[in-house]
Amino acid sequence: MTRADLPSAPLQRRQRGSATAEYTIVAVFVVIVLIANQNVIKELADAIRNAYASFAYALSVAWL
Repeated sequence: MTRADLPSAPLQRRQRGSATAEYTIVAVFVVIVLIANQNVIKELADAIRNAYASFAYALSVAWL
């Protein structure tokens, strides 16, 4: 039996919409975390700020 002989329709039906379900689950989880702990947003902003400062510093001393 070759790959062309295998039915592909049942597999496609089962996979349809699975990405939407995964994105929905992740989005709900993120919203729950953000609602449960208000400091997460501040910590995330601080982490991004520190990472950018480190990146800018690394670029400024790249000639060494």
